[in-house]
Amino acid sequence: MTENNDGVGPTNRVAPKRSRATMGELTLIVRPPGRPADVRVYTDDEATEAQTYATEVGGQVERLP
Repeated sequence: MTENNDGVGPTNRVAPKRSRATMGELTLIVRPPGRPADVRVYTDDEATEAQTYATEVGGQVERLP
């Protein structure tokens, strides 16, 4: 655990389950309706995961320009 000096107490930092991607590798976005904090972006290799998430949240997979 790491010390948190904002008065909230210690926090547990967890490494992401996905590998890191560069901005150029991010090609897909899922925007859950009415929930901007839950937006997620994906690479082409993660298209299946993007579609699964979109189905779960009632959104759709969009291709980034």
